[in-house]
Amino acid sequence: MNSAPYQEFAKNKLHVTFADIELLVTAFTHRSYVNEHRKTAKEHNERMEFLGDAVLELVVTEFLYANYS
Repeated sequence: MNSAPYQEFAKNKLHVTFADIELLVTAFTHRSYVNEHRKTAKEHNERMEFLGDAVLELVVTEFLYANYS
């Protein structure tokens, strides 16, 4: 998979650079794409999505507990 469009998007739109561009590519890769492009796509974003949801839940829960209990 060509990672150049991802690098340009990150640099021009998000104003960030990535040490490991494969993490960005994985973050934007849906499971259905991996199923349809088995030769070029390596991973999909579900593991990152699960981890992100857990971290967000932890932060929100901690904030609510600290400020409203």
